[in-house]
Amino acid sequence: MRFDRLDILRYGALTDRSLEFRKGAGLHIIYGPNEAGKSSALKAISDLLFGFPHEIEQAFLHEASTLRIGAAITSRGGNDLRFRRRRGRKNTLVSHSDQEAPLPDDALSPFLGALARPVFERAFGLNTRRLREGAATMLQSGGEIGSLLFSAASGLTGLTNLRRALDSDAEGIFAQRRSKDRLFYQALERHEEARKAEREHELRSGDWKRLIDEEESIAAELAQLQSQRLAKRQEHGRLTALRNLEPLLVEIDAEERVISAFAEIDGMVDAEERLATAIESNRQAVDSMNAARANTFRLRDALSVAQVDEALYDAAGKIMERYAGKSAYLAAKSDIVRVRGEVDDFDQRIRQLVRKLGLDVEAEQLQDHQPTDAALARLHHLAESGRELRRLSVDVERNLAKERSYLRELDNIYDGPPPVDPRPYADRLAALQGDLAEIARGDALQVRIERARSDLESGIGRLTPAVDSLDQLMSVPLPDVATLSAHRRTIETAMASLGEISGKIAQAATEIVTVSLEMKRLESGDEIVTRDDISRERSRRDELWDGFVAGGAPFKAEDVSAAILRVDHLSDLALADAERVARHTQLLMRSAELLEIQARLESEEQAASTKLRRHEGEYTGLFARSGVTPLAAEQMVEWRRAVEDLSAQRTALNALEDEMAVLRLSEDRALPVLNEIARETGLSDARTLACSALGRVLQRHLQAMEQRWSESRATDGKRASSLETIRDLEADGEELRDRIDRWEAEFAEAAAALGLGEGATIEMAQATLDVWKQVPQVLVERENRSRRVRGMSRDIRAFEESVAALTGEVATDLSQLSADAAIDMLHQRAVATNSEQQRRTRLVADMELAELSLKRCEEEATACDAVLSDLTRSLSLAVEPSSLLQRLTDRRAALGNLQASRRRFTQHANGRAEEDVRLELSGFDRTEAALLIEELEREDVKLVDRLGALTARLSETQRKKQELETSKSVEYAVFEKLSAEQETKDLARQWIVLKLAARMLSSSMEAYREAQSDPVVARAGTLFSALTEGAFLGLAQEYGEDDALHLQAVRTGGERVPLAGLSEGTADQLYLALRLAFLEDYCSRNEPAPLVIDDIFQTFDDDRTRSGLKTLASAPRAFQTILFTHQASVVDIAMRELGDAVDVIRM
Repeated sequence: MRFDRLDILRYGALTDRSLEFRKGAGLHIIYGPNEAGKSSALKAISDLLFGFPHEIEQAFLHEASTLRIGAAITSRGGNDLRFRRRRGRKNTLVSHSDQEAPLPDDALSPFLGALARPVFERAFGLNTRRLREGAATMLQSGGEIGSLLFSAASGLTGLTNLRRALDSDAEGIFAQRRSKDRLFYQALERHEEARKAEREHELRSGDWKRLIDEEESIAAELAQLQSQRLAKRQEHGRLTALRNLEPLLVEIDAEERVISAFAEIDGMVDAEERLATAIESNRQAVDSMNAARANTFRLRDALSVAQVDEALYDAAGKIMERYAGKSAYLAAKSDIVRVRGEVDDFDQRIRQLVRKLGLDVEAEQLQDHQPTDAALARLHHLAESGRELRRLSVDVERNLAKERSYLRELDNIYDGPPPVDPRPYADRLAALQGDLAEIARGDALQVRIERARSDLESGIGRLTPAVDSLDQLMSVPLPDVATLSAHRRTIETAMASLGEISGKIAQAATEIVTVSLEMKRLESGDEIVTRDDISRERSRRDELWDGFVAGGAPFKAEDVSAAILRVDHLSDLALADAERVARHTQLLMRSAELLEIQARLESEEQAASTKLRRHEGEYTGLFARSGVTPLAAEQMVEWRRAVEDLSAQRTALNALEDEMAVLRLSEDRALPVLNEIARETGLSDARTLACSALGRVLQRHLQAMEQRWSESRATDGKRASSLETIRDLEADGEELRDRIDRWEAEFAEAAAALGLGEGATIEMAQATLDVWKQVPQVLVERENRSRRVRGMSRDIRAFEESVAALTGEVATDLSQLSADAAIDMLHQRAVATNSEQQRRTRLVADMELAELSLKRCEEEATACDAVLSDLTRSLSLAVEPSSLLQRLTDRRAALGNLQASRRRFTQHANGRAEEDVRLELSGFDRTEAALLIEELEREDVKLVDRLGALTARLSETQRKKQELETSKSVEYAVFEKLSAEQETKDLARQWIVLKLAARMLSSSMEAYREAQSDPVVARAGTLFSALTEGAFLGLAQEYGEDDALHLQAVRTGGERVPLAGLSEGTADQLYLALRLAFLEDYCSRNEPAPLVIDDIFQTFDDDRTRSGLKTLASAPRAFQTILFTHQASVVDIAMRELGDAVDVIRM
């Protein structure tokens, strides 16, 4: 799929913007400065192909419902489609017309295939960030092929780290080695603990009965202890109360005795307050009368000495008014001298200005000769124009001299023969670059061949058994590893069987010896009576008895009796040593059994030995035709594998030798062409160089020629430009001289108007203008100072006259003083007179109030004295009123103390009457009571400790009973066990999922590597060589220490560089090559999608940018490439290097 046209109708900040993509162009560059809309156009491509996202974006200029993007696209098969994409939930694909007829939702399927937005943006969208991140990830992965190729193909990164993370997560759940940090073993430990708790908390009938009995026993003992403690606490309380109440009764008796001393005034309880009030009122009245009388005397004395000057008091207002103007008077006297000096200064400045202007007039006449502002402005404008013309003239002369010098330098650059265009030679050399890249591998290939041959010979020499000729050995049939392994297993099985039988025989023989020794040990003591011995003696006894009963002659009673005794003796022995007899009998039976087993095993051993020899003969026959004497089967398996490896090495060595032969042929064809190019371009001593070295030397030589050719063309352009510049500067000089002549005439006229003579210069005119600019301001300032002097003189004279008039009226003694001193003295006297008058007025008013207050106090004192006399007579007591009041106060205090004592008694008596307590206290001993209280407290402490222990036991018993009744612990344990089982299942499921995911990811990466690595890496190497302009020949794959394939870059000299050894810029080029190679591979098998690139050359220098643009321009065979950039240098390089192959679209 290719874009023919992109129409951004309404999207983001863009409106009706169309981008035409020229057909046949190798690279489309969309160029525009920042904020020109490149980012909007870049995002518009994704929204066009895959639809607008659900979140409202790019709608900051247009309404969301009006957003429209259109395009015309063409598939690889030639089918085309013109359509629009609108924002909405359905029918978002419409025709590219004003009618916007709906299109099927799958209209883009033939053009996109299975491509989705995430894959398109990751794989077919490339910017500087993704390029750098991809290069960084490539370096971090160490070049591991699977992860590197997969991430470069899809745009996904960190797959190796993801696989390791999956394995790490699975390891954190379960592994063979038990660890407390692994979740599975944590759940397993909880399960075991729950099972243990379940067993421990099972309800048993014995435990339940024991708990019931214990609970009842503890409750009975607690009740008994509580009753004992209650009785003792009651006795303790009674003794404590009596001990506390006794002092209170003593205190009550003492207070009653105090009250009895005031018996004569019992009836005067209500007179205390009236008497106290009368005495206090009389005292206060006498004190007030004395204070009023003293105040009256003080005021009369102060009024007699108060004197006021009436004339000065009447003139106080005028004095204050004149005193307020004193500061202005002093300021005027101080400033008038300074201002008169300023007037003289301005007069001097005016005279100086007259001299500077060269006028023959007095200073007062300067204002009459002042020119108009228009004349001054005209002269100022002409002076500025003259300076500008002078500067332009100097610049033209300087630039003309500089340009003539530059032209002479250009003429002296090349003294030798003219440069030659090296492009035809560069094209011929470029045609050989592919062969030269291959030829450069020759040295490295030869080293590899020698190394492979040495490794092959070393491997053949290490074979045991030794081999004379690998070729002769491979010409005869050899058993494969599977056959050898099968024979090894057969022989090992036969040997194991034979060894097992031999072991059993040895074990049986050992056991026979052991049984024999045990039997001898048992037989070494007393006689062992066996069952057979007893049976034999019983048979003989029965035979003698039967014969004796029948009356036969040979059978005697002594023999029968002896036989019976013999049987009884044997039975007694067997009974007494029954264990030893039984063990002996058992050993006899085991000995017979072992002899049978030994005979059978010896027969089996013979058969197994025969079978082993047969298998060994068959195994030896496998190598009969090879002439090799085989060793053990296990060693020969390794020997056979080594032979296979050596055969593979031999095949690889043959391939390397064939490749080396092809390189020699290529070198023979390329060397004459290179020599011819060297001869035509004037490169000396070229025939002594090797082919690859000659190619590199020629490339540098042609680059130098290209630079000289470019410089010569640039120099010609510069020389023509310099001549044109000289002609323009000479014309500007002629025009400038005409303008200077016209200016000189106008300037002479304007200067004469201001009194300047003929030949006046710009500097003279400017000096005159500067002087005339100062004249108006100086004249204004001088007039201002003159007016201020006249005003200050008038104010000073008026103030002095007014002060002299005042002193003549009220203070003739001050007439000889200055005006400011006289007004100060008058002000002080006026202030003092005014204060004295105010004081005399206040004293008169205060005197009148004091006399009224004294009269009122005397009346109040007389009334209070009469009230006190009447009250004393009514009490009929011949005592002083103050003494009577004191006794009444003391009696009231004693009554209060008695009431307080009775209240404390009531609080401590706990409801008992005073009489009952007095009866109980009869014969009460406080010392004995204290001892009894201490004894009761000690006993109570012991009872409390006992009660605490019993209560704790009862609580523990009830807890255990409650736990057994509810079975909460058992239920919890069962729940924990089931929870742990379920968690174990969940962890197992997670572990399986993680392991499967890691294995699937690993296998997918490996499969992708195996399927794609060879052709794709080869193509990436070609692109990498083009991007680096031949600095690197390509890419190679080698196994690392982790037994994984790693990518390496191959320099022109054959040196291999690991990815970690690449610079940042080279790593960016390598990642770009990998991305382009994978996209070419994808597009070769699917419908191509355009590659959209956003400013990836920001960090590239000009050389890398040039090679990158050339490489991108070669991609259109597989897919369309669209580059967004804001760098003008990228556009210039593209147009210079690609010519018509680049399509530049400006925004």
